[in-house]
Amino acid sequence: MKCPKCHQRVAPFKSWVLWPGPTRECENCHAHLRYVGFYLQAMLHVVIGFPIVFALGGMIVSRTITLWQAALIFLGILAITAVLLPWNFARYEECDRRGGWTKGLLLVVVTLVSIVTLFFSWTNWWGARKLSAALAVLRDKNEPTRFEEIVPAPMPDADNAAAAPVFQEVFVSAKDSRLGKLDVPWKKITGKPESGESTIHFTARFLNPDFKGDDQAAGELVLKSLAPSAPLLEEVAQAVRRPGVCWPIDYSKGFETPMPYLSPMVNASKVLQGRAQAELAAGRPENAFQDVQTILALARAAGSSPFLITVLVESSILDRASQVISDGLERHAWTDAQLADLSSELSRIDLLARLSDGLRGERAIVLQFDFSRTNPLLLQGLPDTGKATLQNAALRAGWAIWPMGWINEGKAGYIGTIQRYIDAVKQPRELPSTLAEIEAAHAGSSLWNRIRNPLSQVAMPALTGSAKRIAAPQTILRSLATACAVERYRMAHGRLPATLKDLVPAFLPSVPTDPLTGKPLCYKPSESRSYLIYGTGWDQTDNAGSGVSALTGLSSRFENQADWGVLVKF
Repeated sequence: MKCPKCHQRVAPFKSWVLWPGPTRECENCHAHLRYVGFYLQAMLHVVIGFPIVFALGGMIVSRTITLWQAALIFLGILAITAVLLPWNFARYEECDRRGGWTKGLLLVVVTLVSIVTLFFSWTNWWGARKLSAALAVLRDKNEPTRFEEIVPAPMPDADNAAAAPVFQEVFVSAKDSRLGKLDVPWKKITGKPESGESTIHFTARFLNPDFKGDDQAAGELVLKSLAPSAPLLEEVAQAVRRPGVCWPIDYSKGFETPMPYLSPMVNASKVLQGRAQAELAAGRPENAFQDVQTILALARAAGSSPFLITVLVESSILDRASQVISDGLERHAWTDAQLADLSSELSRIDLLARLSDGLRGERAIVLQFDFSRTNPLLLQGLPDTGKATLQNAALRAGWAIWPMGWINEGKAGYIGTIQRYIDAVKQPRELPSTLAEIEAAHAGSSLWNRIRNPLSQVAMPALTGSAKRIAAPQTILRSLATACAVERYRMAHGRLPATLKDLVPAFLPSVPTDPLTGKPLCYKPSESRSYLIYGTGWDQTDNAGSGVSALTGLSSRFENQADWGVLVKF
């Protein structure tokens, strides 16, 4: 750029040089020059820099980039604009005096405030509009949006399992409660049973390295080791026999809602499973049947609250009951009446319906949780980055200035996705394809959408696998209920049924179906004293029972198999 008086070249200002200000003196003719475009340049930096800062902040919150990467990107953009903007907008003109700071800076401040106000006003209006539209869709479908509409109603203490002293203890201190300390004596067992050795015999050898007896003696030894737990287990059994359960949970804490009873209930189911399998080995099937009933009641009580985690815990406890039932089938330990009762009870379990309730609970958390910047629970819930204290501070600072409109827009997107899950669960045949569409849409969302919807970025990964983790045990439970009917048929006729149609109507009201396809379960009797009952799994393709084995676990071991079901050997 040249001086308008002497036409000699004058060094240009850089955007970061604010001294000697918007005016300077020509080095040749000493004329006072005004740097025209200084304020325009400053405002352009504001206009360009404001969305860049928000975009980088959004990427930090959504964990797309780290704090240091964001800093490098910002400095790079700043350097580019600092070099380019002066050449495009700046020139010198002669003036009579130096100064002009006040008016120019006021213009910059007013412009900045106006841009910020307009930005927040528009995003807040747009977010509120999107959330209102999403809630209207829920109302049209008669879907609940508040916890009061989905949690169990209060009940008298005499009818409420949660009011029993054995469960009240865990709300004082779960770790120090009797159930919190409960565990099996063989919790540190390592290794695997020898070839042909039963699990109960292997456990007995761990308890007594010199043990040489048969399975019955092994069962007696295991029962003796569990004898100190008997009074507490009986107290649990009496509690879960009460008509209902309503846990004293403070749902207003949202994602931080404490549920201290879950882990102790899993402990109780673990000990009950070990005792029931020992009772089967010791020839006490009636006692084992009572323990199975207690485990099933524990599962119902654990899953009574509308959260995804409670559904998964319920599935885990049902896993333990299923292993005992399968063990009894292989030993031919159950009576016809017991098998009829087990088949009926397993058939009534609907984990997919419980999954819908859990999704509604997760949605209610988001809708009722206080996302205001002053909520201490929200700050506690922000991701903890461990040693990266500077990035943790950046996350909290970014959330403190985050537009509420983006939060409401994120809520709208989140509850819309939840409703798609719920609708898909109602039509299980479409569940795998719908879930794949949701995952693809989530993975293919633009960077701008990810910045505006950090809630989905945090929550969606936990939701995407939940349907599959529930569909697998649901199919296995239905297969196990059918296996109980098959055993009843074998006891009555001395042989296995040729098809599942032979079980109707004497042992089953109708041919059981695969939850995901609606087609009859697959049944394959074998001449080697075993039979398979299975559904076609997530791919909805019959893989001839690939991956189906004797029950040793549900949720964590079967969801990735090609087919889901049970293998019963006898």
